[in-house]
Amino acid sequence: MKNIINKLKTDSINKLQICYNDYSGRLCGKYIPEHKFDTVFENGIVFAKANLSFGLDDHFADNAKFLANTGDFLAIPDPESYAILPHRKGTARLNSIMKDNDMSEWNGCPRTKLMRVVKNFSDKGIKIKVSYEPEFSLYQKNESNDYIPISNDGMFTISGIDKFSNFWESFSDLFNKSEILIEQLGKEYGPGQYEATWKYDSPIKSTDNYINYKDFIISLARDNNFLATFMPKPFSHLPGNGLHLHISLWDENEKKEISCTDDDSDPLSELGKKFVAGLLKNAHSLTALGCSTVNSYKRILPGSWSPAHICWGSENRSVLVRVPGKGNRKHIELRHGDNAINPYLYLTAVLTAGLDGIENELKVPQPVTIDAGQISDKSTNKNIEVLPRSLSESISYLKKNKIIKESLGNIIIDEFIKIKETELKQYETHVHSWERERYIENF
Repeated sequence: MKNIINKLKTDSINKLQICYNDYSGRLCGKYIPEHKFDTVFENGIVFAKANLSFGLDDHFADNAKFLANTGDFLAIPDPESYAILPHRKGTARLNSIMKDNDMSEWNGCPRTKLMRVVKNFSDKGIKIKVSYEPEFSLYQKNESNDYIPISNDGMFTISGIDKFSNFWESFSDLFNKSEILIEQLGKEYGPGQYEATWKYDSPIKSTDNYINYKDFIISLARDNNFLATFMPKPFSHLPGNGLHLHISLWDENEKKEISCTDDDSDPLSELGKKFVAGLLKNAHSLTALGCSTVNSYKRILPGSWSPAHICWGSENRSVLVRVPGKGNRKHIELRHGDNAINPYLYLTAVLTAGLDGIENELKVPQPVTIDAGQISDKSTNKNIEVLPRSLSESISYLKKNKIIKESLGNIIIDEFIKIKETELKQYETHVHSWERERYIENF
């Protein structure tokens, strides 16, 4: 604790954000003033367990486990997550480990679950490195309060970035002062859509970086009178925002990548093949955690650049699991997730699925070389299944998945499912403007 307190003084920090992610993925927390720094690392911050049974509308999920009478958890800041917020004077953030009210380990903590599965790999002499690759869209509002993309420039055009040079200057300055080492920024496929990538790191560190990256982008856009959204499918006629997860397996000394080979014609090692086989076997359930809103399923459609079929391939952007690059650039990329996730839950489930493949020596199918997006849902190819086409369908698979439930624990899985099923019921019973436009004068 002494080291982190000294760090705060050296960095002239007088405000701390002590944060956690709820089961819907929202970044939550409290501001802590300087005079409380000493005690917060010892005692944590009190939050109601009931917070974790709330949906995005801040109402309890149906049959919620945690109500007003179910006590508290303690958010204990993890010094390893320390990050200065360069755009907020004198402020830093720490993500938390959730402890029970008596300071014992609590089974409802997503961060703890990710740490545990990473240790399971480490016990087998395997180190994991991860990088997140999220897409987002930038909008402005017009006089009618409609969201308008800030740019209609084509994908990867320099003009799509140059028109907003002041914003990107702020972006570069902010990230240069953080520990998120941006490696590239590009104008993506859709109007007003952008994407940045950053350096690989350990699963926990990379997840912390992802949480901060999203928050930085949203805050920076707000400061520049834009709106940044990571919503999976903001508009039906525009491309959606996805999240590609890049994973590599390393030896215990982190000197050699061991999921891939030097042979471009057979890119996966035996270990890598088993890991990928685990991802494919559990893909239906992973979709519930990686595509966790009703909106998500309007993005992962055939022919949409978003994978809709359960298959893998090398250098093939239409598949669910891709091995990109050649030589030492090869790694494993999972392509169907979006940014409405709780990243701890999603990555824990992904690594659990990969570990399932390794421990049970699952066999990977043959790689797909065609454009999988052109495969019909009614295809007679029984070797290529389709991803779930709705949140309800994916949840039905998650409910039956014993290994993911065991990895995440009953508290998290049960409450996550309750929240999502409540959200789904609200969506299905809400009358949408499309329905009025289609039906109100036609009968």
